[in-house]
Amino acid sequence: MKLIKLIVLSLLLGGCSAGDFSDQNQVQPSSPSKIEDSTHKDSKGIMNFLLIGSDSRGEPQSFSDAIIIAQYVPKEGNIKLISLMRDSYVKIPGHPKGYDKLNMAYFIGGNELLKKTINDNFGIKVDHSVSIDFEGFANFIDLIAPEGITVNVSQKMIDDFNMKVKPGENALKGRELLKYVRFRHDDESDFGRVRRQQEVLVKVKEQLRNKFSHFESLAALPDFVDQGLNHVESDMEKGEILSVLSKLVFYPVKNIDSLRIPVQNSYVNKTYPHSGAVLEINLEENREALKDFLLKPSPVNREYNY
Repeated sequence: MKLIKLIVLSLLLGGCSAGDFSDQNQVQPSSPSKIEDSTHKDSKGIMNFLLIGSDSRGEPQSFSDAIIIAQYVPKEGNIKLISLMRDSYVKIPGHPKGYDKLNMAYFIGGNELLKKTINDNFGIKVDHSVSIDFEGFANFIDLIAPEGITVNVSQKMIDDFNMKVKPGENALKGRELLKYVRFRHDDESDFGRVRRQQEVLVKVKEQLRNKFSHFESLAALPDFVDQGLNHVESDMEKGEILSVLSKLVFYPVKNIDSLRIPVQNSYVNKTYPHSGAVLEINLEENREALKDFLLKPSPVNREYNY
């Protein structure tokens, strides 16, 4: 059985180049300014993934608690993470009010409407989406890191969630790590939560790479994907997921850059009757910041690397 898995995996890796899933330009202008296309699949193989963390506890509809675009360039070993603040006030296609919080798009129309809303407002073409709810997140973390993921826990966080740990560095398992990425009752509020989400995402990437860093361990990759699919929803087929994970192993990640949208000083806090408290963003300024971030060679700013 192991030999069969190795043969299948070798065929998968040999048959999928780094550009197999990038058929279109990845950054599409939403303003009159033209961006020079430097993202052809035969040159860089750029892939854009929409990562969604939903607040679902089993309900048929839920809001997106985390919205992250991960742009991956395997041959260059670069990952760029863009966190879109869920309270950003944007135009949602088909919404009776026109504008609402970004996470309302997911509540109304799931992954597809959220992808369209992001494309219409920010000009980012998403290749694939992956969503995971609270229970799925906890189970997935326990699957890839049975001993937990080490993070720095504050006293405020411990008090807020009644966590059974001491302040400082702790290896948190699934359910406790979920509290870490959801916490927002300090001076940083949602902005701190976004930073922690990006931090944990990078550490998950490291766990995956360590788990499958040897050829022998790759034999377990198909079974791992089967188990992982029990905890996430994705528009990707199993073979596509295997190909992406294999690239993470065979193309070492050299740089991870991160950006938060809206960028600093590009929004104001507003309140609307139909949506409550929102971040009313300067859309043009954020589009330009986003384009600049994606088109610059990595590392864009080492200060933001984890």
